[in-house]
Amino acid sequence: MRALRVEAEAGPESLVLTDVPEPDDSGLVVAVRAAGVGFPDLLMNRGEFQIRQPLPFTLGWEAAGQVVSAPEGSTFAPGDRVVTLLSFGTHAERVAAVPEATFPLPDSFTFEQGAAYPLNYLTAYAALHQRAALKKGETVLVHGAGGGVGTAAIQVAKALGATVFAVVSSDEKADAASAAGADSVFKAGEDWRNAAVEASGGGVDVIFDPVGGVRFNDSLRSLAPEGRLMVVGFAAGEIPTVTVNRLLFNNTDVRGCTWSILANLPEGLAGAASRLNEMADRGALRPPVVRAVPLEHGPAVLKAIAERRAVARTVVLPDGNTAEASSVP
Repeated sequence: MRALRVEAEAGPESLVLTDVPEPDDSGLVVAVRAAGVGFPDLLMNRGEFQIRQPLPFTLGWEAAGQVVSAPEGSTFAPGDRVVTLLSFGTHAERVAAVPEATFPLPDSFTFEQGAAYPLNYLTAYAALHQRAALKKGETVLVHGAGGGVGTAAIQVAKALGATVFAVVSSDEKADAASAAGADSVFKAGEDWRNAAVEASGGGVDVIFDPVGGVRFNDSLRSLAPEGRLMVVGFAAGEIPTVTVNRLLFNNTDVRGCTWSILANLPEGLAGAASRLNEMADRGALRPPVVRAVPLEHGPAVLKAIAERRAVARTVVLPDGNTAEASSVP
């Protein structure tokens, strides 16, 4: 079967599309119809992720597809539409899935939308619901709001009953944030801090920050008393530091979060996925997939992410069938 492989940790240009053995059909095997491409893939491709895989390895964290085989006693059956999460390996025609990280694909979702669903939406849910304890009626500011995890955070925050402000870097990303449901959109190069403070009536309750960098200090100054700044990532490339006296003076928090925290809960990832699927079933979540491209275009997608040109999500199709791509909202 075909797979997109990392044979050198040297960026998107070093990726190789090649043939690899199919997974053992004694476990849970999923035929990949679409696979997500995101910032963690870029980090792994560069050797910059906190966990490194021995070379060579197949790229890809998330996928949507159909179950091909399942072991006896499994809750899955051949033909089931599912989404699955792995730490690597989904940019291939088939994957050996982990049952605990495989969930039903919402009926209203296409496979393309499903491929853009689990990682970003679980991250948003973990940060906003689990770590920030977001309450109905609070305000949320989302950085990087035109990207995949940003649009997911907007939708999850709205589903949890929040008013959402978005910070973006371009007109195209502003359109994506508005389409995702943001109540107000501000440009990163303008005075977004004062605009957010004014719009929120004195300070924002929760900030969702996958960007980091120079805007971090302005984020701290944007918080309301007892506000929470959620550190989700560092897409800007610079890891900021905290002057902790500011936390003391304003009674505010800085909290780190990854989606994997959900696996430690009594209900595990399955409980969070079930809650997200309920939101999806009532129309509150709809992954905004920009386009679907063949697997061999994966390096170009990663390059766009590296250059901060990516809007919402692009997914790759290992079977090469882009017929449905034009129908994706």
